[in-house]
Amino acid sequence: MRNYLISLALMLALPACVKKTNPTPQLASGNAFIYPDDSLAEMFQERPVPDWAPKVHSYKPSAERSWDLIHTKLEIKPEWAVQQLKGKAALILEPYFYPQDSLHLDARGFDIYSVKAYRSTGKNERGTEQVLNAAYRYDGLKIHIGFPVAIRRKERILLDIDYLAKPTELPKGGSVAITDDQGMYFINHDGKSLHLPQQIWTQGETQGARCWFPTIDEPNEKCTQEMHITVEERFKTLSNGVMSQSVKKEGGLRTDVWEMKQAHAPYLFMVAIGQYAVVPDKWGNVPLNYWVEPKYRNVAKKIFGRTPAMIEFFSKLLDYPYPWPKYDQVVVRNFVSGAMENTSASVFMESLQSGPRELVDRNWDDIIAHELFHQWFGDLVTLESWANLPLNESFANYSEHLWNEHFLGKDEGDLIGFKEKQQYLSESMRKNEPLIRYNHNKPDDMFDSHSYAKGGRILHMLRYELGDDAFFEGLRLYLKRHAYKNVEIHDLRLALEEVSGRDLNWFFNQWFLRPGHPVLRLESNYDGKDLTIVCEQNQDTSYFPVYQINFPVEIRLPGGKTRREILKINSISDTFRFPMAGEPEMVLFDPDVSVLAEMEVSKPAKDWQNQYYFAGRGIHRAFALQHISDSSVLQTKAGNIWDKVIEDPFWVCREFAMDYLKEQDSSKIAGYIPQLKKIAGNDPKPSTRKKALELLGAQKFSDKKQLLEKAAADSSLAVSSEAYRQYFLENYPDADQKRKNLEIDTSADYSGLLSEYYAGKNDRESFEWFKKKISASGASTGMELIQSLGRFLDEVENKPFRREGFDFLYQLALTETKAEKIFFAYRVLKGMEDIEGGTEKRKAIREKHRNDDIYEYLEYME
Repeated sequence: MRNYLISLALMLALPACVKKTNPTPQLASGNAFIYPDDSLAEMFQERPVPDWAPKVHSYKPSAERSWDLIHTKLEIKPEWAVQQLKGKAALILEPYFYPQDSLHLDARGFDIYSVKAYRSTGKNERGTEQVLNAAYRYDGLKIHIGFPVAIRRKERILLDIDYLAKPTELPKGGSVAITDDQGMYFINHDGKSLHLPQQIWTQGETQGARCWFPTIDEPNEKCTQEMHITVEERFKTLSNGVMSQSVKKEGGLRTDVWEMKQAHAPYLFMVAIGQYAVVPDKWGNVPLNYWVEPKYRNVAKKIFGRTPAMIEFFSKLLDYPYPWPKYDQVVVRNFVSGAMENTSASVFMESLQSGPRELVDRNWDDIIAHELFHQWFGDLVTLESWANLPLNESFANYSEHLWNEHFLGKDEGDLIGFKEKQQYLSESMRKNEPLIRYNHNKPDDMFDSHSYAKGGRILHMLRYELGDDAFFEGLRLYLKRHAYKNVEIHDLRLALEEVSGRDLNWFFNQWFLRPGHPVLRLESNYDGKDLTIVCEQNQDTSYFPVYQINFPVEIRLPGGKTRREILKINSISDTFRFPMAGEPEMVLFDPDVSVLAEMEVSKPAKDWQNQYYFAGRGIHRAFALQHISDSSVLQTKAGNIWDKVIEDPFWVCREFAMDYLKEQDSSKIAGYIPQLKKIAGNDPKPSTRKKALELLGAQKFSDKKQLLEKAAADSSLAVSSEAYRQYFLENYPDADQKRKNLEIDTSADYSGLLSEYYAGKNDRESFEWFKKKISASGASTGMELIQSLGRFLDEVENKPFRREGFDFLYQLALTETKAEKIFFAYRVLKGMEDIEGGTEKRKAIREKHRNDDIYEYLEYME
């Protein structure tokens, strides 16, 4: 599952809700958090347990395997009008080891009509059974079945259960990662919405499967599956495995039969129903299908089209071909998370359905690779308990790094790794937990930046600790040994140890089984004879360990040769000395960007400038530039370095140069007009072209109108929007006509740009435009529109009209499912302090979302 719940935009929109009492974090260069040097002196003082310290709840063991679920057959028919599901379940089970005289199935909020039990007397389970006079009791959560005799190991029983599932009537639950837990969702169930298609889709992780079919709803259970789905002819159906038959029925109905002959976990069972365009593709002999709404038919391959290349890359890397008979990817409306890796059929949020120009600005490769990698790590090899969730999510997270590194190069891999590290460090300001958490409060709590981002960074560190050959050979052994089985963290360790011949208990204990991360202060000095490197660990060791780290350092010697050293860090303070024939030109810490740590680096001023000129990896050049830009002394010494930076091969550095220029006097920017014009027209990175246009906006030059007109036709929507924005600001004679043309332009969504225009007006037409656009928008566009509506309401002179805007946003915050839109609506409401009753209504919004993790962000704003 890809956790997109509080999006990156939302996380950046407010400061971290910091409640650490000791030590106090400081912001250092590189946006890393460091602690003051006196933190160690205070660590032995008595003080309250800080909010960020690890939380201890009751031990959560793996579910006991009393029964083994062999096969599940479901016959289901949705009742759209009442949002219910008529179902018949036929289950085949046998005792796992010990004789059993009772069975307890998960079934949440059902009406149970009948439960019939049989004992199988032959290999052919159906047709040779004996009726068992089993009694059952249903308590709303479980079906408790008692057998007249004990069923022994290797004996099979057959159950037929006739039921009605009522998922929309269940009490609301969920978390920040998975915002609802009702299992099955009816979208536009009565067909009355103008903005939504009619759809049904399911979400089983973590405990949603039990909301629509009876099962043993635990991750350490696996079975084969058969799904008979009856729908109206106008709908298409999708499930796991392959469709074996499709039979027309009376009354305009049809029953599709989907079969999955390889065992997988019940939480990975899925159904999707809707009026889809299905765009075919393939990898070798494996059929692939991209399921999108009909209007996105022609863009489906632009969204998902690199899937065959990803399957090829991962299959070769893992030496394990894609394991399932097909792979479907379906986009649904109002999904409760980012995406979900159901076996052979992944579900994605609606944001993936983008126009061709939007796809120039951003692709969805990360989330597509993430769910695809789960088909091995999570579906083929499945965690035995939710405490071991990183065995699913850390690998899927790291697949994004692997794909970017393979497809776009090491610089892009490093960049995504840096972002993941920062995401985890941000979360660590308010919580610190072991990756493997047997004492979590509830399963959904495991879905955080620890399991995803931190876990991915630990795998990257482990890769460099072992070397590529040993690391990937270990993963291959792990997959082959545990295919179609369940695993815990030590299964991974044992596979890597067997391949590498190394004991890895020390690594797994400090990184997977203990909370926190090292906070390092690194200093390098040359005294004319020796290079001295000092490393201090400044984390609070009353809660976190003193780390053992094999820390790489790259030393550039006079004349350009490089020397690599590994610092064996294992104490609060370690000092290392290296004899030198001359003064080093550069000391580069963590050259592979592999160490998960907060780092404060102190080294000679010229070393930072040399790091920009000599570092081979773009991320290290960017780090050097940030350090230089933060220091007026270094900026002076760096001289004309920005002339080189603005043409750097790594786009992050080019944009760094433009961010630096943005802070300078306009006359200095004028000297870069020729380069900026070239970048605006030809740079391969759309965001870099856009930044160049932003800088050019305040400049005067003869061919500006022609440049903006050319940029307005750019394939990138972001670049085009910025060009139009500048064009309108220049107020060229045809500016109004161009704006009107954008209103009817169907090639792209210019709502964000147009919202600035409507925000400056004071009329009913503008307000109605905002309401319509916001209601139909996705998360990212919705955030921008809501902010513009806030500006509109700040300027509006009509008080009742302002009240109407408040009420619209209030209802939006109560009913919206997208956390980002809720957050920004609430933020606008908080700014409208003059509205009578506003405090009470904001309180009502917080109460509505009390069980969601967005609640703490709403509370923060108060």
